[in-house]
Amino acid sequence: MNIFWIDDNKQATIACPKCRFDINIDPTKFENAQRSQRAKCKCGELIQFTIEYRRQYRKDVRLPGEYSIQEKGQKGEIIIRDLSLSGIRFESLIPHQISPDDTLEVIFILDNPSRKEIRKLVKVIWVDDRIVGAQYNERKLYETDLAFYLNF
Repeated sequence: MNIFWIDDNKQATIACPKCRFDINIDPTKFENAQRSQRAKCKCGELIQFTIEYRRQYRKDVRLPGEYSIQEKGQKGEIIIRDLSLSGIRFESLIPHQISPDDTLEVIFILDNPSRKEIRKLVKVIWVDDRIVGAQYNERKLYETDLAFYLNF
C-alpha cells in the first residue's frame, strides 16, 4: 500500500509503480471516503493508496514517559504511541484527569543511540479515554533531535 502526502497546494501526486506515470489527484474528493483508495493508471495498472492529510510525518513508537498537568499538579506514567515534529499521541497507564486545552509537560527518552531526554510543554487537543493527542507549544525546542529521530 502506497501512502501519499498532500502538498502545500492541497494536491497529491500518485506515481504508478508499473510505468512511473504521475497522476495528480484532488484529495478533497477523498476526505470522507474510506482510508484505502484505488486509482487506475493510463497503462491499466490498478494502484491502491492512502492519502495522508497530516502536515507532518508521524512515527509509531513505544516509549515510556511521564506527564504532569501544569494547572492541576497531577502526574502520571505514559507510553508514547507516536511522534511528529508538531505533536504527540500517548496513552496514560492509569485513569487521569486530562482534558482538552490542558497544558502538560511530557518527558520521555528517545530510544536511539543518543538517548536524548525530551521535555516538552504540550496543549491537549483531544482525549479518548486513556489516549491523548497533543500539540507542542514550542516547536523549535528539540526540533533537531526529533527530526533526526523521526527520519531514522
